Amino acid sequence: MSFWQSFIGGVLPYIAIAALILGLGYKVVYWLKAPVNLHWELFPYPRTLGGQISELLMEVFTLRSLFHHNRKLWFPSLVMHWGIYAVVFWLFCLLVGLPFAVYLGVVGGILAVSGSCLLFLLRAIVPELRQISTPVEYLNLLFIFFLAFTALMSGALSDFTFRSYFIGLLTFKPHLPLPENYLVFLLLLWLFMIYIPFTRMAHFAVKYFTYHKVKWGEME
Repeated sequence: MSFWQSFIGGVLPYIAIAALILGLGYKVVYWLKAPVNLHWELFPYPRTLGGQISELLMEVFTLRSLFHHNRKLWFPSLVMHWGIYAVVFWLFCLLVGLPFAVYLGVVGGILAVSGSCLLFLLRAIVPELRQISTPVEYLNLLFIFFLAFTALMSGALSDFTFRSYFIGLLTFKPHLPLPENYLVFLLLLWLFMIYIPFTRMAHFAVKYFTYHKVKWGEME
């Protein structure tokens, strides 16, 4: 077995998972301890945990704030996010052994590729969007695009037997070697997981705290 097979398939996954958990954990603790300098005092606000979760889910799955504040970015961003959600759900379904996972993975990959590509082009071409776009935002979109693209092109998202590899990771006995065309996709996946905590893409881990402490803080 080659070095790259062993490293990408059997070592880097655990480094990536540890970096993701520790990095996101640090973000959460930071937001919990951070002082709130300003309450928005928006009314009406959800007073119950159920209401808060409902509002958060509405924001997560519809990107309602982006729709109201920057509608040009809303649709491609929604497509990209739905693609990411679908790929995450693909992994869950794959692990529990649901055969339709392969269709979910392919659809998610296509949505992620389409949304990230369109977002990149809009930010690069539309003058008012280009003015508010930073280099790291282009980098993030390229990272997502190539990750989804390689996942689709390798065939990993449509391979139900790929399940045995992920099950092996969970039991600390990864099934190697893998098909060579999977290695680029997996390398990008693990690097992406390591990268997330250092970027704005970690917002999904702290969204509840920003809402609770800033938008709903007057309840405390």
